[in-house]
Amino acid sequence: MKKIILLLLILAAGQAFAQEADSLTIAQAKKDLTELYAAFKIKSDSLKIEKDTLANMAARLDKDIQAQLDKTRKMNAELDVIYKKQTVFKAYYQSKGVKANDLDSYFPSQGNYAELDTTQIKDDEKAVYVLYGNNKIASEEEVFKDEKIKEIFKDIFNVNSETCLGTFEIPGCMQKIRLYKEEHDRKVLNNMKFIETESYVYFDNVKFSVREGRVYDIRVRVVNKEKTQQYYFENKVPISLLDYPRGARWAHLYNSHNTSEDVTQITSDSLNGLVLRMSDALSYFSNPGNNFVPDDVEYTFPTDKEKVDCDKRRRVYKINQDTNLQNVMELRTYTDFLGLFDDSANGIVQVEGKADIYVAPFQTSRLRPYSYLNKISPYVHFTRLDQNHKGLTLKLNEEVNDNDDDNIQVVKPLEIIEKSYLDMGLTLDVMDFTFKKQYPFCINTYFSMRYQIATLFKKDMLALLPPAADPVTDEENKETFNFKSIGTGIGLRMEFRRFNNFGFFYSPEMIYYNHLNRIEGFDNPSNMWIFRNEAEIFYYPGESKKQSIFIRLRTFMNTSDGEDSFFQLQFGYRFAVGLGSVKGKPQ
Repeated sequence: MKKIILLLLILAAGQAFAQEADSLTIAQAKKDLTELYAAFKIKSDSLKIEKDTLANMAARLDKDIQAQLDKTRKMNAELDVIYKKQTVFKAYYQSKGVKANDLDSYFPSQGNYAELDTTQIKDDEKAVYVLYGNNKIASEEEVFKDEKIKEIFKDIFNVNSETCLGTFEIPGCMQKIRLYKEEHDRKVLNNMKFIETESYVYFDNVKFSVREGRVYDIRVRVVNKEKTQQYYFENKVPISLLDYPRGARWAHLYNSHNTSEDVTQITSDSLNGLVLRMSDALSYFSNPGNNFVPDDVEYTFPTDKEKVDCDKRRRVYKINQDTNLQNVMELRTYTDFLGLFDDSANGIVQVEGKADIYVAPFQTSRLRPYSYLNKISPYVHFTRLDQNHKGLTLKLNEEVNDNDDDNIQVVKPLEIIEKSYLDMGLTLDVMDFTFKKQYPFCINTYFSMRYQIATLFKKDMLALLPPAADPVTDEENKETFNFKSIGTGIGLRMEFRRFNNFGFFYSPEMIYYNHLNRIEGFDNPSNMWIFRNEAEIFYYPGESKKQSIFIRLRTFMNTSDGEDSFFQLQFGYRFAVGLGSVKGKPQ
């Protein structure tokens, strides 16, 4: 049919050859083609936007890409209709004597116009997996092909506040990976160049750990083409997930050791001195708006739960994490041993809440694990003190004049810290570093700000003064004052680990306290420097930190009076508060 129409158009053009078009025909041709080009231009610009959206969704491996793909194909088909229509119009008006140059001025030629090749993005191009909960995995091909199961998974993610933070992507089984040669630039200190080589290896698997928003330790196993030799590559410095697309391009993995699966062959060391680019073995794409810092976790890709069939497709893993408040905020309860077994002012029950808010979790050195201003940690600590030991111990200052009304003082200034029932503030990590990533300890310098409140009973103040002419009422005896102090200091935190889930922290800190009170008849003590030490042993079973136990020792010393000191020995347990969805009563 198309050939017959085209033949008729050619015959009509031949019959009208050399025929001059009249002004009405030219005007109609201009009107038709101009309107058609305007529609084509609008549709073409819209299609470009949809193509860019499609490319972005493909880059971040959005699971809703199929809907966008269908929309783009539909729009492209509509654009094709307009383009084919203009070719028919041009042939028709050219047969009426309108010059081809005039027709092209009404609807400019589009060159080698072709349909959009949306088939480049295929549904089965990559194997997609969903990681959720406690390192659980599900194949998206098997799970989400059933609409009913898909809705169930959506409900599960909504209840648990699951958020897709991003996607990891690894090469397919036996996919080729290029190797590079490292060269030092002698003119620039600590500067390396990486030169492409013609050597290749074939991907097998990757294991890596994520700590505080950085891929801290990564180990890649590759093989030769015959699968007789295995080579292991690992990193020297961590790479931030927030800056992964750029950082993983300059980060390289170094050959650590090799093995041979063929007992008749000697282990080959032919790859010594060659490196593997990190982004070639592991890619990470954060979702826009969700590029936050995930929990500390370890992954092995491909996982043991995947099909062991050497899938040639690239694998994609969508990282879903529970962002409930109980998961991002650490709540602890402490019991002070001295408060249980001794007649002291230490709190029997203490509740502490803390959260880590990351500021700049980036790797700043290419040689060692360094970072600056990594995170800020606000906290609040509430202590339930025994009523008999709750108030500050007071005395009269005999050195002041009789005309001075402010003559009541605290016996021991450090008691202001010891008997504070509310301690809130924050710590800001200034610099943290490790000599090498293999070392099981980390050193961190930090800045602290602490706001503490203790209780001052009016009856204790009245007991030190001469009896008043008017009797004291019960309301006055029950009146209390909040004694407020704010401290700023610097400290050093050292973290030592025996295992990933067992270790201890030690942090000495110098902090300067300034007292913020205006209480009639009370003389604020002088501002003071406090030397604070804290050591804590932690342990949590398995991989989850939600059931952790702690043993903590704290010591405090007033630097201006060595005898003014105290210590706390505490046993703590991390707990979770039920903050899930609440179901209403049926009507």
